[in-house]
Amino acid sequence: MKKLFVTILFILSTCGFVNAQEIKATVQCVAPRVQISDKQILTTLQNSLQQFISNRKWTEEKFEIHEKIEISLFFDINQITDNNEFQGTVQLQVIRPVLNSTYKTTIMQFNDDDVTFVYREFENLDYQENQNINDLTSLMAYYVNIALGLDFDSYAELSGTPYFAKAQNIVNLMANKPGWNQGDGKGFRNRFYLAENLNNARFKDFRILNYNYHRKGMDKFHQDPEQARKNVTEAIKQLQDAIKGNQNSLLQKVFFFTKWPELIEIYKGGTVPEKSSAVKMLSELDPTNNQRYEKIRG
Repeated sequence: MKKLFVTILFILSTCGFVNAQEIKATVQCVAPRVQISDKQILTTLQNSLQQFISNRKWTEEKFEIHEKIEISLFFDINQITDNNEFQGTVQLQVIRPVLNSTYKTTIMQFNDDDVTFVYREFENLDYQENQNINDLTSLMAYYVNIALGLDFDSYAELSGTPYFAKAQNIVNLMANKPGWNQGDGKGFRNRFYLAENLNNARFKDFRILNYNYHRKGMDKFHQDPEQARKNVTEAIKQLQDAIKGNQNSLLQKVFFFTKWPELIEIYKGGTVPEKSSAVKMLSELDPTNNQRYEKIRG
């Protein structure tokens, strides 16, 4: 009987292992500039969002525990009205493990500067695909689908398409709501243009960069660092040729905003000619960080 019980436990644990939910979410909510009597609502909010994202099955794919996509959401709330409307900003990070390594790489860091939603403490967070039944859960579904698309693209070229399409569908459903329109946020750095660019064939090269950089570059460092670094360089050079008609696009800015610290570390290990070439290439593509790229020279 004991052996049978152990066998059943093993089967159940194995089933849970291969069918694990896709997302491991970390959510933090702060409101340092807001005067509220009980800030426990912020803890309740972050715990509810974390559970909503992490406990839901978002795809038909089977994920093992170590394959879970890590996302981090940092809410900085700057206003809470008497009607329980929260206004503020969110920083989204999508994190991916590097194969055969303990190192984790950030695929994307995106600052969303125009976030508005209504939340009442302890309310149930429900979501129905192709409908907007709750502005907050629709926002979370948008972020999750962006994260899924980026993660899938990083393992197989353009395989994130279905998830970017879902994100675009959410944008369409949320039309005319605060934060979801092309004029919201700061210029074109908003949810509307992020989804639009990821679904637009004009910017396909940025998605291919995601695959080449991570799958052909980062995932190869454990076996051949020199070749992996060359693959990263080749991926960025291909982008350099592709962006001539799309200079300073949102996806270009987001890529270098996310990757500049990692790129510095990658090229610090190169030869002197590689370092000089990398500094020139990166400074041309990302002039905002040109002084930082000088650290590559050592």
